[in-house]
Amino acid sequence: MQQAKYDAVPVGHYGLAAKDYTHFTSPIRRYPDLIVHRLIRTYGKGIVDPKVVEKWKGQLPDIAVQSSQMERRSVDAERETESLKKAEFMMDKIGQEFEGVISSVTKFGIFVQLPNTVEGLVHISKMAEDYFNYIESHMLLMGERTGVMYRIGQKVKIKVENSDPVTRAIDFSLVIDKDKTQSQSDQDLVKQIRSKIPKGKKRKPGQSDRDSGPRKKTAKGKEPFYSRTGKKTKGKKDRGKKK
Repeated sequence: MQQAKYDAVPVGHYGLAAKDYTHFTSPIRRYPDLIVHRLIRTYGKGIVDPKVVEKWKGQLPDIAVQSSQMERRSVDAERETESLKKAEFMMDKIGQEFEGVISSVTKFGIFVQLPNTVEGLVHISKMAEDYFNYIESHMLLMGERTGVMYRIGQKVKIKVENSDPVTRAIDFSLVIDKDKTQSQSDQDLVKQIRSKIPKGKKRKPGQSDRDSGPRKKTAKGKEPFYSRTGKKTKGKKDRGKKK
């Protein structure tokens, strides 16, 4: 679904299934609110002078575009400021442990939100207890060997590793509870997921998919194939080449 925007043409409201829709806040705090109030006051009087109608027709498209652009800038500025202040707030808490809830799961790790709304990333490279696969169908990370799962809404304990106001990045690491056991439903889900994953060689925690093992050694006295100079021969590949 496209992002909402202001428009001079009444295209309606998809969510409300309304053919005509507008809104304003009270007290007035945005320019579009002021425009809506002016229009209500003008058209609420009844018959409107055609010259006034033409004036609004000429001005409203530009007003709508400008208002939409400024609103997006305002949202971006608010988000950046909030991220900056949260990173600054967590700087003196590096090394401390907190309880949190997983708010998002991705291929590269999990985002954990603390009760104070601060959110940080536990990068998958820091999850050394196992090699974790991202199961997109269930939106979770599952340990290849242990079957440990991390999914949205799950409570976890984290340690603050780093907080950088410049990049707005807050890094966490997981504090593992070794005594915690999986519920029967989780064990059943692990079996279900594993039955659909092709079997392959086991990987070590933190190992990359690109790590295909040690390079092949060449026989003693022989050059690797890529160092040889091939002889040029005429054939189909040489057709169409300019001499």
